[in-house]
Amino acid sequence: MPDETFHITIDGETVEARTGETVLDVCRRLGKDVPTLCHHAAIEPYAACRVCMVEIAGGRGRSLVPSCQYPVSEGLEVRTGSDEVQAARKTVLELLLARCPGSDVIRELAAKYGVTDTPYVSDDPDQTCILCGLCVRACEEVLGIAAIGFSDRGVERKVGTPFDEGSEVCIGCGACVTVCPTGHIRTVDEGILRKMETWNTELELAECETCGRRMLAVKQLDHVRGKLAEQLPLERICPACRRSRTAERMSKIPTVAPTRSGREGLPR
Repeated sequence: MPDETFHITIDGETVEARTGETVLDVCRRLGKDVPTLCHHAAIEPYAACRVCMVEIAGGRGRSLVPSCQYPVSEGLEVRTGSDEVQAARKTVLELLLARCPGSDVIRELAAKYGVTDTPYVSDDPDQTCILCGLCVRACEEVLGIAAIGFSDRGVERKVGTPFDEGSEVCIGCGACVTVCPTGHIRTVDEGILRKMETWNTELELAECETCGRRMLAVKQLDHVRGKLAEQLPLERICPACRRSRTAERMSKIPTVAPTRSGREGLPR
């Protein structure tokens, strides 16, 4: 059954939208400048950061909504840069700047909206976590591991492992590092260990069978092996050696010389 299409208006332009799309999906398809921090295409929208607010008009008048979660519907009117939207984003960015004064990402985004200072008090000048929850949801929803989570409440709320101790279930895949919008999560490979510094966790790195380089965490390889069918092999080969092996195989494939007619001739 084909997707149903709607006609909505964004900043005065009538466009088509499809069933299942959010306002943010359509805005991004049109190249509209709607900032996000807690949004990732692989994870269900959560609307934690609130910087993607837009103004909509409907039967109940105008209101501000998070575009990442708001579904499209026939006749919806959207404004992405009205005075109300700009004011809302500035307020959110002032709050984020107070929470994470040490984050370059937050400072740069705030400056884009003219926010270079905040009237709110900052408790920790080195804080860089905005509590967006992307790392928590990537670990739980995408990987099914749930090595980290939220703890405490109010101003004491934070993300970490249980009791801030080394995690026994973390596989060191780095998904949390990849989705973190502010660079808060730190990890480093030293010798035979991958140190997930933010989670107080150390994991052994597997050794490439070809060159001996350390590569993925052993636990990550074991996790992947558990997801594969038994007949599919899982080789311990680093990306560099895998590329070299592929290039070597490709070089052995005979090329085909074109004939005068332009058709392929015999292999050289």
